[in-house]
Amino acid sequence: MTDANCDDQAARILMCLLEPTVIPGLDRAILELLLISTAIVGAVLLLTIGSIVGIFRARRRRKRGGHSKAAVGLAAFAASISALWLSYWVGDNIYHHANPLDGLLAINFGLCVLPVSWLVTAIRANTSAAL
Repeated sequence: MTDANCDDQAARILMCLLEPTVIPGLDRAILELLLISTAIVGAVLLLTIGSIVGIFRARRRRKRGGHSKAAVGLAAFAASISALWLSYWVGDNIYHHANPLDGLLAINFGLCVLPVSWLVTAIRANTSAAL
C-alpha cells in the first residue's frame, strides 16, 4: 500500500467513527421522557412548596382566629393527589412483583405527609375559629 492510500483509508475510518449513527425515533423518545420528567418534577415542587406555604398560613390563621374553607378544599385536593400517587406507586411495585418497601416508597410517603399535614392544620384552624 502506498502512503496516500493509507492516509485515505485512515480518513475513511475516522469519518466512519465521527459520523453520528441515527436511531429512528430516539429524539422523540428523549423529548417525551424529558417532558414527562419535567412535569413530574414540577408537580412535586408545586405540591411541596404549596403544602409548606399552606401549613404556615393555616397556623397563622389559627392564631388569628380566622377560617378558610378554600384552604381546606385545596389541602384536601393536594392530599388526594399525593395519596393517589402513593397508591399507584405501591400498586405498580406489587404488580411487577417488586418489594414495595424501598427507598422510593419513603420518598413518596414523605411527599404524601406534607399535604396531609396541611389538611390537618387547615381543619384545626377552621375548628378553632368556630369555637
